[in-house]
Amino acid sequence: MHRHFFFLAILSLIPESLLAQNTNETNYMYRLKITTSSIVIDGRADEQDWTHAQEAKNFILNAPVDTGSPKHETIVKMLCDDTNLYLLAICYDDQQYVTQTLKRDGFGNSDEFALLLDPVGKKANGFGFGVNAMNAQTEVLLSTNEPDISWDNRWYSAVVRSEDRWVVEMKIPLKSIRFNKNNASWRVNFARRDPGNNESSVWAPVPRQFDFADIGYFGMLQWPAAPDKKGGNISVIPYLSVRHDKTSAGSTEYVQAGGDAKVALTPALNLDLTTFSDFSQVEVDAQVTNLTRFNIFFPERRQFFIENNDIFSNFGQDADQVFYSRTIGLNNTGQPTPILYGARLTGNVSEKLRIGVFNMQTQDKNGTGANNFSAAAFQQRVFARSTFRGIFLNRQGWSEGSINKKDFGRNAGGDFVYTTNDGKFQSSVGYLHSFKGEAFNNNNGQMYGSLTYTGQNFRGFLNIQHVGKNYYSDMGFNGRIENFDPEEDRIVRIGYTNVSSMLNYYHYPKESKNVNYYWSGFENFVWVNQDGSGLNEWYTRLRHFFFFKNTSALRFRLNNNFVRLIFPFQITKPDLPKGEYNMTEFNIQYNSDNRKAWVFDIFAVTGQFYNAWKHTYRAGITYRAQPWGNFRAGVEHNDIRFPSPYEDRKITLGTIRAEINFSTSLFWTTFLQYNTQSDNFNINSRLQYRFAPMSDVFLVYTDNYGVENVFTNKSRFVVLKVNYWLTL
Repeated sequence: MHRHFFFLAILSLIPESLLAQNTNETNYMYRLKITTSSIVIDGRADEQDWTHAQEAKNFILNAPVDTGSPKHETIVKMLCDDTNLYLLAICYDDQQYVTQTLKRDGFGNSDEFALLLDPVGKKANGFGFGVNAMNAQTEVLLSTNEPDISWDNRWYSAVVRSEDRWVVEMKIPLKSIRFNKNNASWRVNFARRDPGNNESSVWAPVPRQFDFADIGYFGMLQWPAAPDKKGGNISVIPYLSVRHDKTSAGSTEYVQAGGDAKVALTPALNLDLTTFSDFSQVEVDAQVTNLTRFNIFFPERRQFFIENNDIFSNFGQDADQVFYSRTIGLNNTGQPTPILYGARLTGNVSEKLRIGVFNMQTQDKNGTGANNFSAAAFQQRVFARSTFRGIFLNRQGWSEGSINKKDFGRNAGGDFVYTTNDGKFQSSVGYLHSFKGEAFNNNNGQMYGSLTYTGQNFRGFLNIQHVGKNYYSDMGFNGRIENFDPEEDRIVRIGYTNVSSMLNYYHYPKESKNVNYYWSGFENFVWVNQDGSGLNEWYTRLRHFFFFKNTSALRFRLNNNFVRLIFPFQITKPDLPKGEYNMTEFNIQYNSDNRKAWVFDIFAVTGQFYNAWKHTYRAGITYRAQPWGNFRAGVEHNDIRFPSPYEDRKITLGTIRAEINFSTSLFWTTFLQYNTQSDNFNINSRLQYRFAPMSDVFLVYTDNYGVENVFTNKSRFVVLKVNYWLTL
């Protein structure tokens, strides 16, 4: 094991000069000009100063290929003054727009334009501002991970449509973004989606194996002089909610007030405060069918925790994360635990050093007990795109208003993530340590390392991880270390070593009339238990995918899974016995053209499941009434046929989702879920009215019923919530 980590560490030290570079910052320079007139954000661009602004044009394709020009031209201009950035984008097109939604943060499948900014200029984090052809806005935080669409802030846009173009105007207040003083050189890119032609294009080229928002490929944005902070930047967001709850224990009604505050201590360092936090407007989790022996990882949906979460996240391997924000303010079933207060400081303290610190206090409710959660993390940029990172986490239990010294869980560690300037090679090596109770000095660490290559044709990774049985992560997620023994009715902790690998080949046929590219691949995952039982699981997958020019896709997979059950598995009655199981299955999946009004997808699996035979069927259909409505129905059914004396299992999961956008400020979403595995029928309906920038009224109704006993009501709540964004 140590030889593997030594090998990865050596790879991490490959000199940057020996690896490919990208030259966008040199070849793509946009020079801002100052406007002295008042720019009205109306999409008409009739101010004289626009005629003097530099043009960014000659966009290049990012998808489906990364060479050549898009079918429709895009021209971008920018201006600035002491307090704002202004942007004008002329998107030439016909009037056959694809507009999937009018809802905020719905960017991704419509005719769209985006401004992408890296104010610090170090390829670490930034901001994205996008609109579709109907002016539905999306703003995101950019990092080396996936863009974070939960971030919200004040900015302004307008769109005007005509016969041969749609025109965007934007105003980005400098108060809404974080940047360093005395820095006149920012990084920038502009991106355009044209789903009618199945194209994405960018101003500064981005290879097709990367998303067009990849922060490593921006050009340069040169200010006339370094912008400075203008006045204070404090936002207060109070809320008031009225709530009615009904459970088997009775009904309660109450009024609650609280709020958040955002304080820009410096242009690049932000303090977030919250008290009596309320997340009742957040959509419920999507229910899933779980046929595994372990817990399922659910994504975070609460905005306070998602914003800047990349500073604290991705320490660990895959889903085994030392920090998982859902451990704060939610119990094991996803029910809320009241948060008394929280404070979080995040941002850049220098051009290369980024920090994150937070402290939150929860109350004793829903069986979780009162806890104080603290964290501190840093990212130190080295070379062009590489990072040293460190983290410390502490969960401290409270009892009767004072610290319970015996109830705590702590983690500390860090890693080095090396990324070449072109982003194709990445390697990492890291270690995390656990401090909890008596388990201080034995098998209480997690070591991990990886090597990843992302090329045009070949892409792959090798991941290695070792987790000791006494490694705890009270503020994190590890779905595998805890094993349930039904014979003794207890949880047994078993450490393990995991080696994962993947190799994919992408073929882009030049002459094909229908296919964009083919994707063939191999994946392999191996888990070896630390308790002496040896190989616990081996999972191998072969796959071949077709991605068509009309956006449809056809996928084939052949999977083999070897499992050595060390405890009986409660998937049927009686429990499956301990022993070795070797399973093979085949699946096929088809997704239709997602630009059409009617879109459907089908998925079918047949094969072995332990000592049974399993058939899985999943299908969904979506109707889009452009641009105001999206309606989807889906169903998944698992038919598992065990040999005698074991009982067969039939599990059904059905969903219906209706989204009606009355305008770009009034939305109604209803989500219905029917799940026989968890014996639950759920209704979640939310009406949202944005009456002012970042200020909303929510009316939320949620109901849960048991499905086995003719829809017995389990719980219900109705909430009316108002929040207002006040900038001081």
